Amino acid sequence: MPFRLLFALLLGFSMPAAAATVRAYVQPSTAQTNQIVNYVITVQNGQLQTVPQLRLPAQIGMNSALQQSQNVVIDNGVPRMSMNLTWQIAGTEPGEYTIPPQDLLIDGQTLKTNEVKFIVTEAPASPAAPQGDDLTTPLFQIEVGKTELYQGEVVPLSASLYIPRRVALRRVGLIDVTKSDFAVARFPQNADQSETVINGIGYIVYTYRTTLSPLQAGDLKVGPASVELVYEVLDERQRMPGFPFGAMMSMGEPRKQVVKSQEVKVKALPLPAEGKPASFTGAVGDFSIQASASPTELGVGDPLAVELIVEGIGNFDAINSPALTQPEGWRNYPPRRYNVDGPQDPNQMAAFLPPGSPRRIGFSQVFVPEKQHTQLPPFELTFFSPTQKKYVTVNTAPVALNVKPGTAPAAESGTGAATNIEPAKPPPVLQPRPNLNDILTRVPEQPRWLSATPQASVLASSRFWAAQGIPVLILSFATFAAWMRKRRENLTTGLRGELLKLWTGLEESGIDDRTFLQRAAWFIQRAHEGKDTLDDDAKEVMARYESQNFAVANTSPLSSAERRSILGKLRGLLQAAAALLVFAFTSSPLMAAGPDEAAKLYQQAREHLSKSEFTKAQYAAERILKLSPPPLSAEVFTILGHTRFKQDDLGRAALWYQRAALLDPSNSELRQNLRLLDERLRYFTLAPQSPLAQWSLMLDKNMWVILAAAGGWLIVLALAWRVWMGRASPLNAGKRLGVLLAILWGFLILIPSITFAAVRPLPAERVRDVFVVTQPEVSLYAAATATSASNLDLPAGSQLRLLEKRGAWSYVEVPVSAEEPTRGWVDTSVIQPLWPWDEALLP
Repeated sequence: MPFRLLFALLLGFSMPAAAATVRAYVQPSTAQTNQIVNYVITVQNGQLQTVPQLRLPAQIGMNSALQQSQNVVIDNGVPRMSMNLTWQIAGTEPGEYTIPPQDLLIDGQTLKTNEVKFIVTEAPASPAAPQGDDLTTPLFQIEVGKTELYQGEVVPLSASLYIPRRVALRRVGLIDVTKSDFAVARFPQNADQSETVINGIGYIVYTYRTTLSPLQAGDLKVGPASVELVYEVLDERQRMPGFPFGAMMSMGEPRKQVVKSQEVKVKALPLPAEGKPASFTGAVGDFSIQASASPTELGVGDPLAVELIVEGIGNFDAINSPALTQPEGWRNYPPRRYNVDGPQDPNQMAAFLPPGSPRRIGFSQVFVPEKQHTQLPPFELTFFSPTQKKYVTVNTAPVALNVKPGTAPAAESGTGAATNIEPAKPPPVLQPRPNLNDILTRVPEQPRWLSATPQASVLASSRFWAAQGIPVLILSFATFAAWMRKRRENLTTGLRGELLKLWTGLEESGIDDRTFLQRAAWFIQRAHEGKDTLDDDAKEVMARYESQNFAVANTSPLSSAERRSILGKLRGLLQAAAALLVFAFTSSPLMAAGPDEAAKLYQQAREHLSKSEFTKAQYAAERILKLSPPPLSAEVFTILGHTRFKQDDLGRAALWYQRAALLDPSNSELRQNLRLLDERLRYFTLAPQSPLAQWSLMLDKNMWVILAAAGGWLIVLALAWRVWMGRASPLNAGKRLGVLLAILWGFLILIPSITFAAVRPLPAERVRDVFVVTQPEVSLYAAATATSASNLDLPAGSQLRLLEKRGAWSYVEVPVSAEEPTRGWVDTSVIQPLWPWDEALLP
C-alpha cells in the first residue's frame, strides 16, 4: 500500500492540472435478453468520493455488485490516473433503452455521465436442458442473423456453447458446419462469454461468431454444426476447503464428446434479373467509395498514384476495383487490393464488430495521363443492395488535377544556325528487382490428370530392355508381353483387385471379432457399390456388424461356425466380381464418365476464378477431389491455392501450392507463387538433402532413364558408324570431328541422366509423414498440453515431419536447420498431410 501511495503522489506531481472527466458505456452495446453485459463508468483526472447509486430502466436489472479497478493511461506521453466502475447488467425484455446519466461526486464537484444507448434483442429459443441425472451434458446451438436473405448476401452466424457450471471445459475443437449450400468463414478461437440459467441449471455460454453467404437460391438449411469437446465433470463432494474449483485438484471425471446443434431453415432469394447493370460483378451489400490521387500537379506521361477506399457492409470477396467512368486518355496498371483495417479478412471481421459496423478495403492503382486533363474522372462501383432491394451504382467525386504538357524532346535553333549542344549523359540504368505483391492466376484450359494407377518404372519394362538390344524379331514378342502385363494389371486392379485384397484380410488369422466384422462390412459396401439395395445375405452380415459395434448391450462373440458362414456368404460376391474380367478391355468407355464430370467441374472452377468468385471456384475444385476415384491434377491443386490466397487463407494456399509442386515442379508460375508466400510467411520446408536431389525432381525417373538410354544410343551409333566407315574408306577431319562431337554429346547426356535417376528421391520418401501447418499463430510446445512452454512459433505453410501421435497432439520435427532440427508438440487440428492419397501415384 505505501508503494501505491508513493506512485500516486509521484504521478500527481508529474501530471499537469486537468479537469476531471467521466464517461459511461456498455460493452457490448447490443445483447440478447438475459445476456449479462458490463456497464462501465470511467473516471479520469479525479478522485471519486462517494459510490453512485446506479439508476437503470425498469427492463434492465443489475446482476452484480460494483467492481472497481485503477490503471494508468499514457496520453501523449503524459501519465494519467484512470478508475473504472463496473456493474454487470442484463435486459429482460427486447427493445432499445437509454441508461440515464449517473451523478458522481468527484473532488467536491458533482459530475454527470453521458447517456448510453443499450439495444436488447430477442434471444433465440434456448436449447432444452437435459432431464434426469445427466445434468452435466454441454449444449450447442447456432443462430443465423437473417432467415430470409439474398444469394451472395453476408449475414452473421453465431454458435453458442452452453457449459454447465459443474463442468470444467478443457478444450474446444474446430466448429464444423455443413457447407454444401453456403460459404462459411472460419470460426475464430476466441469467444464472447456470458451466463444464463435454463430450467434451474446454471450455464456458462461461449458464443463464437462468424459469417455465412448462400451460394444458391432456394429453401436451404444451415447446419447442423458440430464440435468436439474435452471437459471434466467436477464432483462437488470432493472439493477441498480453500479450493473453489474442483479442477485445481484434478478430481473431475474426464470426458470427450462431439456435440451437435440444431438445423436452421433459411430462404435465399435470387438476385433479380431486371435492371441488372452490365458492370455488376456479384457484390451484394451496401457500399460507398472514395478516391484520392497524388500528385495533383504532373506532366503527360507521369505516373499518378490513386487510392480507392470501399467502405460498407456486404460481400467484399465479389468486389473488384472500381472502374473509371471516362477512361479515354488514361493508361492504367493492374490494381493491388489490401485491407485498410489490417490483414484480417473483412468478411471475418464482421463477426467481431457490432451489427451494422462497416468494414473497409482499398485498391492502389497507377494511372498515366496520355494527354492534358483538368481532373481525374469519377470511379463507379455497382452492387445489389439488400436494404433497397435493387441494383445501385455509386460514384466518387472527381479529383482536380493540373496535367501539363510533356517536356520537349530537343531544343530547336531559332535562326537556322547549327548549334551543337552536347546532350546530357543519361543516368545509369539499374536492373529492376522483382517486388512480388500478388500471385499469378493463369490457369490452363485443360488439366493434365494424374493416372489413377501408380506409374511403373521403365527399368521394370521388358519392352524397354528389348528395345535396347534392337532385335527386330523380338518386337512381336515384346508386344505380346506388354499385352499380357496389361491383362495381369487388369486382374489385380479395379474393383476385383480391391475385393481380392479385402478377401485376403478376411481370411487373416488371429483378428478379433470387431475387426473381422468391420472388414466384412467394407467388403459388402465395395461389392455393392452402385447398387441401391443389398441382398438378404449381405443384410444379415451388416446387421451382425451393427449389433457388434453399435449396440449398447454386450453381444456374444463370433464362433468359428459363424465366421465360416459369413465367409461363405461373401464368397458369392467375390465370384460375381469375376464376371468383370469379361469386360476388362471394353470398360474404358464406361469409365470415361468420371473424367468428363471432372473436366466439367474444372471448367466451372476456371470460370468462377476468372470472375473473382473465389469461394465458388474453391467449392467446384473441391468437388473434383470428392469424385471416386479422385482425379488428381496439378492444375486443380493450383486453382485451390489461388482461391485460398485470395481469401487470405495463406496456410492452406501454401498447402495446395506445395501439393501442385509435387506433380509439376518445373512450373515457373507455381514457383513464383510459392516464393511470394515464402516472403510473406517465412515458413519452414523439408528440402532434399543435396542440390542434386533437388534438380533430379525436375523430371520423373522414367524420363531420366529414357534420356540416359538416348545418350547411350548416341554413343553406340557414333562408334558403329566410325567402325563401319573405317572399313570402307578413311575418314577425313570433318567426319572424325562429327563422330567425336556425337560421342561427347552422348556422354554429356548419359552421365547426368544416370546420376539424376540414381539420386532422385522415391515418391514415398518425399511425402511420407510430412504435414503442413494450415493455421496462423501456431506454436511448438515442449509437452502435449497448451499450458507448457512454447519453444517456437510455426508460420503457416511450414512443413513438419510427424514422429508420433498422442490423442489430440502430434510430436513433430521442424526443419529449422538441416544440422539440428527442432522437435516438439503441436495441436493435430492445425496440420494437414502434404499428400493424403496413395504415395505410389506420385511421379
